Amino acid sequence: MAASYQIEDEPRPGPLAHTAVRPLWPLFTFMFGGAFFSWPWFLWNGFVVGSPTRRRELAWVVGGVLGIFALAFVTATLTRSGVIDKSQGPYVRLVFTLWKIGVSYALFSLQARTFQIYEHYGGVVRNGAIGLLIAYLLSPRVLENLPWLGLFR
Repeated sequence: MAASYQIEDEPRPGPLAHTAVRPLWPLFTFMFGGAFFSWPWFLWNGFVVGSPTRRRELAWVVGGVLGIFALAFVTATLTRSGVIDKSQGPYVRLVFTLWKIGVSYALFSLQARTFQIYEHYGGVVRNGAIGLLIAYLLSPRVLENLPWLGLFR
């Protein structure tokens, strides 16, 4: 008879679990490469580890992207109507930055608990420094070719 007991936040690693990294690496990638590289990495990490919170992680990423576009729309509307002028630009950029930091930290917090269990029970963990370096080096080139992605920097 198979055991039916399961811990609620127990990960169910898939065949690609050997590609998992500690959630700190996607968080560092956000800091050095932007949300464009970091958020998909968080989603990938949650998927391969079999995180029970991966639906919430996806909801945070979708909400983060929608929030960025909503902030851009509100900013453009307020700028056109004259409520915001160029001197307030740094403060407007700060709102975008705080939004992305909040989403990234929420993703990190969601994954950290499950990942600790995964790691404790012998899950394979890779070093994420290479991914961080790739995101850091590619970020300026990607943003140069696709300017609208600057919102995700």
